[in-house]
Amino acid sequence: MLKVKRTPVGLRGGGPLMVIMGAMVALTASACDDTPTRATVSNGFPVPAQPGTPATVVYKAWWASTLFSTVVAPGETSEVERTIPATDYAYALIAPGWLPDSMTPPAQLIALRSVAALSVGKGDLLAIDVSDATFGGDCAAGQPLDPAAAQFIVDRIFPGDFANATYDSATCAFVRRPDDGGGTPGDAGLDAGTEAPASP
Repeated sequence: MLKVKRTPVGLRGGGPLMVIMGAMVALTASACDDTPTRATVSNGFPVPAQPGTPATVVYKAWWASTLFSTVVAPGETSEVERTIPATDYAYALIAPGWLPDSMTPPAQLIALRSVAALSVGKGDLLAIDVSDATFGGDCAAGQPLDPAAAQFIVDRIFPGDFANATYDSATCAFVRRPDDGGGTPGDAGLDAGTEAPASP
């Protein structure tokens, strides 16, 4: 008499049990995905023909919860910074005609805001390109910010950089006041991890 080896129903041909087990493995792998959300800032302004020539540098940038405090030269990209999944405008300060190696602060800072809100999902990389095509506020490009948006940047995004200066968004005139001993311009400002202020 022949003996028939029976296969459990759930295992025949990759049946329901196999499907459930596969789904559990996929969920476990997803739950263990701890890839951080990241962002970078690139400088899309023209690269000078000669090295060491004054150019427009990105002095600082801010997006959602992340401060980019390292100067970014034209054609360069910042270090990768951790951030949070969000949708928000990006803000930047550019310093036209400034040489970072000059050991003196920029004579002019211009406040910029991205033309559109930028988004990044969990575990993804947000590339923030700062240029006249993607950011508004550069008066030389004929696109000054409205006073309310500029005041928001001055008061809430980069207050330390404007602490001892006046700024006119219509002309992008940045004028430093004599230091009153209250601190060095640019010391203060939002730090990475600070809750992002609401955009105007």
